[in-house]
Parts: sequence; C-alpha cells; structure tokens
Amino acid sequence: MAAQNQILEWEEQYSVGVALLDQQHQHMFRMINDLVDIIHGVPDAKRVTELLDAIVRYKRAHFATEEEYFRQFDYEGAEEHIAEHRKFDEALIGLKEKHAGDTFGLAFELIDFLEDWLVQHLLHTDQKYKACFLAHGLK
Repeated sequence: MAAQNQILEWEEQYSVGVALLDQQHQHMFRMINDLVDIIHGVPDAKRVTELLDAIVRYKRAHFATEEEYFRQFDYEGAEEHIAEHRKFDEALIGLKEKHAGDTFGLAFELIDFLEDWLVQHLLHTDQKYKACFLAHGLK
C-alpha cells in the first residue's frame, strides 16, 4: 500500500551506509506511513492492530540485526545503544498499557512517538556505529 499521508520521508541524512539497515529503516518509515493512512482513511481497528503488531515484530528483528553486528564487530558503543533499544521497548509497553482497549488512541500516540523516536535515533544514535560497521566491510 502506498502511503498517501506521509509523515516520514526518507532522507539521505538518515542513512547509516549499510544497505540492509537502511532498507530496514525505510521499511519502518513505510509501516508508520501506512498506519497514518489507515487512521486518516477508513479507520479499521483490525488493520490498525495487525499493523501495530507487525511494527513490533519488525522492530524486534531490526534491533536483533543491529545488536548482532555490535557483537561481531565488538562495537564500543553497544551497551549504550542497546540501552536505547530497551528504553524504546519500555516506552512501547507503556503506551500499550496506557491505551489498553483503545486501539485508535494507541495508534495516534504511537505515530507521534515513532516519528520522533525514529528520526532522533537515526540522526544521532545510529550514526555513531556507522564508521565501525563500514570499517568492517558492511555496505
């Protein structure tokens, strides 16, 4: 589904120089934009719930990919970065608890949270591992 109400648009400044990770980040942008489309189109609680679950699953796989590279390359910033991943997980749990039974309330707040968190994480935290990953031959 092509996002019509894009709130997130990929920019080169978000790139970490590793194709797989950039593709994963771009996919997360698309998923967030798809969520916006559902909310601004014909709100469908089932589709919102399915997409929220997909975002959580995808985030889990993406974090695992990054964290595996941290281990492989003995990335010195791994502990701090992993702590950011855990804070993200805790924030998601908090949002789900806050909006238990309110799918649309959760979706609206999650969109705002994801937009802010993802952009800041890409521009600051993820950029810190870029040199390490590139030095180990990731492209």
